[in-house]
Amino acid sequence: MDDSATSVAAFSSPPADRAVPGVPVLHGLRPWFGAYLVWLAGLFAVALLMFARYEAGDTGAMVVWLLALAGFYISLCNTLLPLPTSWIFLLLASEEVMLFDSAVLRIAVVALLGATTTMMANLNEYHVLGYFFRDRLGNRIRRTHTYRWLARWFDVAPFQTLTLIAFIPIPVDFVRWLAILRRYPRWRFAAAYWLGRAPRYALLAGVAVVLRLGTLEIVLIQVGIVAVLGARLVWTAVRRRTPAVEARQS
Repeated sequence: MDDSATSVAAFSSPPADRAVPGVPVLHGLRPWFGAYLVWLAGLFAVALLMFARYEAGDTGAMVVWLLALAGFYISLCNTLLPLPTSWIFLLLASEEVMLFDSAVLRIAVVALLGATTTMMANLNEYHVLGYFFRDRLGNRIRRTHTYRWLARWFDVAPFQTLTLIAFIPIPVDFVRWLAILRRYPRWRFAAAYWLGRAPRYALLAGVAVVLRLGTLEIVLIQVGIVAVLGARLVWTAVRRRTPAVEARQS
């Protein structure tokens, strides 16, 4: 999946959000996309500047350069652009890169960087999908029995649910989409994901530190994660296709 959906929403001029009965109107699309582009441009500019300083002999600039590049990459990664990210956190925390001599500092920086940039990526997904869910598509989904059942479940403890989903290393995208359809407040959405991802990335970085992972091991771990997720998607597709094929044959 590429980032075409993000690009269209970011550079077009979306019309005013349609009012949906019982659902708050999603305002501020243009300001958000503008702020998000400024965020990405800022990270990219810092990376270019630090790389130039590193080439000029400032070895300390390499740390900022790597963090800015990693932040730029992670800020793009969400359902709309599902690129692998675990390898970045493992690599930055490892002795292969050795951002800092202190292992505790490496873990803290990786956790803070990961939580903040992932929050920005998910906020962008919130606004992009919110744009497409603003009228007919969103209304069709909201009229389904499944949506109404899930909405009642989600409304019991939305903040805690989002925080938990952000922490566990299993993709549960429908909860995030449910929050978007419900127009759950953006600042709470962002805070829940930050609070969930910070300890998750701290644990991931801690694994790299404690096990002293090398580049090959990090690559194998990331390949294994992608393989498991890919197998899960294939299995889901096969299970959905099988009844349809049997129905046609009968």
